[in-house]
Amino acid sequence: ATQVKQQNNNMTDDIMEQQLQRLGRNINDATREAYDAMIASSGTIVGDIFADKENARNNKNDDEGLTEDVLSNRAGMEMGLALFGTTDTYKMQMDEEFRGKLSAVEKELDDIRDGLLSLREGNNNGHDTTGNESDLDSGNNTHNLTDDDDELMTIDKIPHLQHHVQFLQHCAQAKTLLDDVEKLSFSNFATSSVVGGTSSESNDRVNNSSVFLLSPSAQFSFQPASDVLKDGISPMVQAAHLIKEVDSILASATQTLKDEHVGSSRLTQLRAKIFNELQTEACRFRSELKHRAITLIERCIVVEEGKIVVRGSGTAKRAVKFNVDSSVDVAGAVSSSPLSDAFEVLDSFSDPRFASFGETLDITMKKVAQKLTGALKARMATFESALASGEVAMFTMREESVSKTRRSAGDKYDLTNVGGNSIQLLWASTTVKYAEQVGNDARDSSTSAVSAEINEELLQSAPSAAIATFISLLNYMTHLLMFVHDHALLGRPELSKILGKHIFRPAPPDFALSVADEGMFMTDLSAAMRRWCIPESNSSRVWKMVQSVEHRLVTEVGVFEDAMVKLNFMNGSHVVHGTDATTISSLSKLAKSLCQTYVETQRCQIINTGRNILLNTDYHNTSRVGHSVKDPAEPGSLDSLNDDPQSAFLFNECSVSLVAQEILSLCRTTLDDASDHDAATTIDNLPPSLYRASREVLDLFRAIIPTRYVKEIASIPRFAAVLHNDCVYLAHEASFLGAEYKEKFSKLASSVDESSKMKMLSEICTFVDLVPPFRDLASKSMGSMIEMQKVQLCELISPRLTTSFTKALGSNESVSEWDDAETALKAAIHHLRHLSQAWKKVLSRNVYHIAMGNLVDTVFVLFLEPVMKAFEISDPASRFVHYLFLEAVKSSAELFRTDDSSEGAEGLFKVAATHAVEFEKIKAVGQFMLMRLDDIQRSLEEGKFSCIKAKELSHLVAAAFDESEKRRSLLNSLKA
Repeated sequence: ATQVKQQNNNMTDDIMEQQLQRLGRNINDATREAYDAMIASSGTIVGDIFADKENARNNKNDDEGLTEDVLSNRAGMEMGLALFGTTDTYKMQMDEEFRGKLSAVEKELDDIRDGLLSLREGNNNGHDTTGNESDLDSGNNTHNLTDDDDELMTIDKIPHLQHHVQFLQHCAQAKTLLDDVEKLSFSNFATSSVVGGTSSESNDRVNNSSVFLLSPSAQFSFQPASDVLKDGISPMVQAAHLIKEVDSILASATQTLKDEHVGSSRLTQLRAKIFNELQTEACRFRSELKHRAITLIERCIVVEEGKIVVRGSGTAKRAVKFNVDSSVDVAGAVSSSPLSDAFEVLDSFSDPRFASFGETLDITMKKVAQKLTGALKARMATFESALASGEVAMFTMREESVSKTRRSAGDKYDLTNVGGNSIQLLWASTTVKYAEQVGNDARDSSTSAVSAEINEELLQSAPSAAIATFISLLNYMTHLLMFVHDHALLGRPELSKILGKHIFRPAPPDFALSVADEGMFMTDLSAAMRRWCIPESNSSRVWKMVQSVEHRLVTEVGVFEDAMVKLNFMNGSHVVHGTDATTISSLSKLAKSLCQTYVETQRCQIINTGRNILLNTDYHNTSRVGHSVKDPAEPGSLDSLNDDPQSAFLFNECSVSLVAQEILSLCRTTLDDASDHDAATTIDNLPPSLYRASREVLDLFRAIIPTRYVKEIASIPRFAAVLHNDCVYLAHEASFLGAEYKEKFSKLASSVDESSKMKMLSEICTFVDLVPPFRDLASKSMGSMIEMQKVQLCELISPRLTTSFTKALGSNESVSEWDDAETALKAAIHHLRHLSQAWKKVLSRNVYHIAMGNLVDTVFVLFLEPVMKAFEISDPASRFVHYLFLEAVKSSAELFRTDDSSEGAEGLFKVAATHAVEFEKIKAVGQFMLMRLDDIQRSLEEGKFSCIKAKELSHLVAAAFDESEKRRSLLNSLKA
């Protein structure tokens, strides 16, 4: 009994296996037919059609025995179907057959599962199950599967079969929806704008419909709008909804594939191909719908010179005079329109995670914003031109409805041919002569020129022509954006918010303002307010006007931004009346801080003026500045009683560059404005800012001039002298500026509020801290030049005064070394004369004498050194040295003669001896060379050799005189 039972169970398992193999074969055939049907009905060739030839060769069932010609004919048939499409009847028949096969397969799977459960229950209860064979195998259609179908051969794979059937059902449903989308693609997507028109209009719609072509196999079939609208939804929107539904179905199919992942068999490849076909077709429909919607929006919203035209909005009506206070109610004007359909299509396909990637609603709104910005820039050029002529431009706005003209036959399928009327906003510019009313700068008007119909009276109420121009600009923008909101955006808040993000986006907090961070309109408006509403002049009248301008601008900008908030172009927190100060718009910030911006602008203008002076004025140009101050008499003498005690505070006359004089004049002018009473009482931030600017102008001089002329200052003596004089001049003036204006600020602080900033300014006003930097710069510039001249003098003299000159002094006849020494002296004197010509007319007399004495000492030291070291000096050499040193003394004394001096030779000798330390020494050595021992003894007693050390004089005596009693006596007296 046990063996019989075991045999019955084995037989039952074999029957189940055979039945399952037959079912797997049916599913495989259904899958292949689904793929073939999809290839045949697809509008484009997507997938590997020609790979089916190889699949047919490897198929061991229905395709066995097919010849090469048959396979080629089948591939050609599939290619023809893919290229030229097929009839709707054939497609519907294939869909019905496919769905019928799926239903039969699903029912058979359920029967097999129920049978398996019954068998297992019978085996558990010990019953004989041999009689169930007829129930499980109603037909003798079993067959053997190939190795590629081994995934469907066992009973354990029944759940896999059910997943596969579920996947095919999803694909069938998605394919049906995509076929519906393709049918809708043959309809006119722009006909919904003329629903409810007359019969003649309906005929025009039929004849002039624009076809939305999604497939090469599409046929031109035109239907009235009433035939294609479903529940008030246009075909374009219906297609978008169907594609969204297809995406949802394909997502479910994707999950099914993930749950049922089986190797890489032919069945799996077919499933992947079917899924890819559906996904590609849905993507193609989606892309073409988005492209059509974007094209429709771009061509329905047209900005031209002098007008903006909106087509296909369904808001066209009888032309009325534009009234900014009453917006058009478009919410229920038309249930659907081409423009609204395009917006809805893009909105349905929008992904908030990638709002700015690809063809999206956000990118489309950005393009619309760019069109509007172009119109704004063109109008701003008109405002600028009128303002330059002293006039104020204003624009009168007018709405009108335009009937659509009949199209030519060539335009039959043009995408821009949208049915229905268009509506346009026209504007015309006129100029108004602004009447300047002196003494009435605080004019104001209770009616905002932004929210009212613009007229000359409202413009004349503005404080200035520039303010009237900016108000007229705000009025133009208000009308323009009201029209865009009502007709281009159909009054939809969500669309207004997207467009407003691009045109009025505020800058992030605590971040520098830039075009990339702000909306396009906001950047242009802020720039216009800065150019027009912030005065460049600096006077008492302007200071008073700035306050009235700030009050008026705050009012007008507030009204403008309130209107934008009502239109949903701006958020409430971005307007001037908002409580969130961190999100306030830059336009409101600028309006509220106009006085402070004016103060900063004035400071920047002063600094830029100083910079232009330093960079653009010729630094070579100089003029004489200062007082001619006599040298003080010798202390303790009777002449010292006549010295002027104020001379120590006077600036010695010298040549100062025009650059330094203009910089000092700018500094004084700025301080005069800062100490003005009207400035302190009108704008309390202005005086401190002007005081700061005056100091910064002086700092600019120290920063720019030494850097800009660094090569000239280091190589040209006159440049170094001019810079020295400029620095000394500015340091001298800076030492008195603080005391001079501190007194003015103190008087001003006592006449205004004690809590004002003038009191603090009167306490800190000083320029003394700038004196040391200027003096250091003067010393460095002139000191470096003197050191360079010393080096050049050494290069002229040293090669000619070698050690051989010292030995040549013992010669009894003239030698070449003597000639070289004379040549060296002449070269040095010639060089000093050139320096004298460069410095004599530039430097002050005292500074010139000091500089020249320093260089003369260098020459004297170079000539004295070899003479003082000589061990033997002959009589001819003594006479030569006397002549050489006497010539050096006379020539160097002439270098100290200035243009305003009339001293004789004795006077020049005295000046030279004062500023050249070695002058008396070389003079005494020269006289020594012609003296006898008695004369030397007498001159020594009279103190004529006080400038020469005893050791040096002893050496000279020993070198110049032979051994004698007088020589020994003189040397002994020098040692004592």
